[in-house]
Amino acid sequence: MPEIEITDECRALMAAEFPFEQAVRRLRNGEWQMQIDAETWRRLQKVRRHGETISDCIIRVIIVTQHKRGLQ
Repeated sequence: MPEIEITDECRALMAAEFPFEQAVRRLRNGEWQMQIDAETWRRLQKVRRHGETISDCIIRVIIVTQHKRGLQ
């Protein structure tokens, strides 16, 4: 399983949007490390913009999804 490092803001937004019980480990640099499945990794890489961090990508996807939900 791939591991990603995400910011505190990204982790908080993910926790508010998706209840997950995965182990998330706090790193010395203040970021969080978590494992994701291969399909999630593939999808993130598909929508990730050039130069965009994984955290920024996840935050953008969640915000767009929330916005679309609000329009339906």
